[in-house]
Amino acid sequence: DQFLVVPTPGTLAMFGLAGIAALRRRR
Repeated sequence: DQFLVVPTPGTLAMFGLAGIAALRRRR
């Protein structure tokens, strides 16, 4: 348990960029 569940600016930025890219590409 407790893998990479640390809300850091780096991870948040990476996830945000990935999410935005996925949403933009899906549309």
